[in-house]
This record gives sequence, C-alpha cells and structure tokens, in this order.
Amino acid sequence: MQKLVQYLASRGHHVTVLTTSPSPNGEVTTDGITIIRFRALAEPLRNPLSLKLPLKFRKLVKDADVVHLHSLYTFTTLLSYPFSPKDRTVITLHGRAYYTGLSKFLAKIHERFSFLLLKGASRFIALTELDASYMESMGVPSSRIEIIPNFVDVRELEGWGEEADPVEKEHEIQLLFVGGFVEAKGLDQLLLDLKEISELDVGLWLIGSGPLEGKLRRLASDSVKFLGRRPRRDLVPYFKGADALILPSRSEGFPTVVLEAAALGTPVILSDIPVHRLLFSDMALFYTPGDSGTLKRAIDRLVSGTEDLVERAKREVRSRYDVRVVGERILRLYSQITGIGSLA
Repeated sequence: MQKLVQYLASRGHHVTVLTTSPSPNGEVTTDGITIIRFRALAEPLRNPLSLKLPLKFRKLVKDADVVHLHSLYTFTTLLSYPFSPKDRTVITLHGRAYYTGLSKFLAKIHERFSFLLLKGASRFIALTELDASYMESMGVPSSRIEIIPNFVDVRELEGWGEEADPVEKEHEIQLLFVGGFVEAKGLDQLLLDLKEISELDVGLWLIGSGPLEGKLRRLASDSVKFLGRRPRRDLVPYFKGADALILPSRSEGFPTVVLEAAALGTPVILSDIPVHRLLFSDMALFYTPGDSGTLKRAIDRLVSGTEDLVERAKREVRSRYDVRVVGERILRLYSQITGIGSLA
C-alpha cells in the first residue's frame, strides 16, 4: 500500500497510516503522510495483533473524510471497525488466506465472523471477479462491491530496470521465485517437479523466507539457490537476469510480483489456477503443479521465444495496473461515498 499512499499524498491529500511493525511504536510525518507504527503483541494465524492501534484509531477517525481498512481478516481491522463511521468506510479484501489442518478450520470460523461484523461498511473493494463473487456469497450486497485491481509503480520499476545490470545466470534456464515460503505458494511441489525434469539444465533462485524454509532446503537440489529476503529495488537485477519468473501457487489473491516482472520485461510461468487464468491468461505461460510434463512444455515454449507475451504484458501493466491508473479509480470511489467531488 506504500505506493497508493504516496500517490494519494501527491494529489494533495493528507494520509494517516496505522500499521503494525516488529519495531517499537513510533510516528513520523513526511510530505503529507503520517505513519504510526504499533508493535504487535502476537501473530496468531500469521495475523499481527495490537491493542493500542484501535485505541489510536478511535481518536483519529473523527477527523477523517474517508476510512480505508485493508483486509477483512486482520485483527487490527476487526478491532478498529466498531469505531469507524460506516458511511465513510471502505474495506479491501486482499485475497483469502490459505491454511491447512486445524489452522484451516480456525480460519474459516474467523472468516465468517469477519464478514458478519464488517458487512455494514459503505464500500468493499475486491481485487478480482472471483473475490467479488465470494464476497457476495458471504452476504455483501453486489451494489457495495467495486472491483479494483492491485497495482505497481511502472515508472519507478522501468527506471530501476534501466539502471540495473542483470545477475549472471547460473544455468541454461534460470527461473526466479519471489515471495513467502508458505504452503499457499506451492514451492514444495515445484521442487519435486523440477527433479522430474532433471534432463534440462534448470536453475531456481528463491528470494524470500518463511516457515517452510527448512522443508524446502531438504527438498532442493543443487540447482536451487536460497537468497533470503531482499529490498524491492535489489530484486530488479534478478528479474533482469532470469529467463522467467515462476509462481507455482496453490492459492493467490492478486500477485503483484507478476506485474513487477511484466513491467521489467521478464516472462512469467504460472500455476494453472483460476485466479491466474482470470488475470493473466494472455500475459503468461501456464503449467499444472504435480504434472512435470506441463512444466517442461512451458519451459520449452520459453526457450522458443516469448517476445509476444512480454510485449503484451508490458502494455497491460502500463494501461491497467499502474498506480496512477488504479489510484484515480480509488479516488473516484472515495468521492462517491463522501460527496466531495474534488477528491478525484
């Protein structure tokens, strides 16, 4: 959300952000943006919990023209919402969390409670048509749902790309993954699939971290390199050096890493799941996790040339997913619910 906040501020609006952080509580104001951080007490279901944040929210919300809560599921949203003016509250569903076992059962209970509590908000933002349909099934009226996608700052990425040198490839085909090492991302199956096509010289850079790292290291062959977490700008040389970004997800909301790759001219290989097909059907190559033959065919297509896909993806990101395009859509939504025409 950093880029959205910066864009709103660039349009002359003052934005106050309340968020959780591993670091101590703190407040800073710069260029029309006030960021107030609260240390999380705990993170049940990977969901940061802070009691001080909603108390601060209660004091500040009286002066806000618009309240935008991000994610229906976070404890900070649930605890803050009772103090929010419902006729001026927007809530974004940033996809659905993916869990297994007992966590999946607990998450379903949490999800139902969240929708029951929050469905009185003025507007809801769904990132995709799939999310919009799900919100309707959970009792949110379609008239209060807006479909507005995720976004990237295309100008910034293109500028970084012009300045960065590509990281040297270590294999004939060099794949890149960027994201969390969690069940939803499907990395365990990808490592197994890569072993099934060992006749190809395929390397994999893994950038990220998460609870499955130990398991992934045990599954990984010598052609897989764990690179840890990196600042966003430091990812650009890897995007430029890789033959393709690969995203083997079991579940996704709206993966901005695909937009970043597209803006930088990096081909993309995606797991064949509904949300990937819906969003990127004409921008990416697809394969079926667990079917190594489909992965091999995607890599063969990559080798034969993907210039058409790359150029199409660049055009799509510039025209539909740049922060300036999406930011204006969000400002128009704010104007609709406040009646303040000058917001947009």
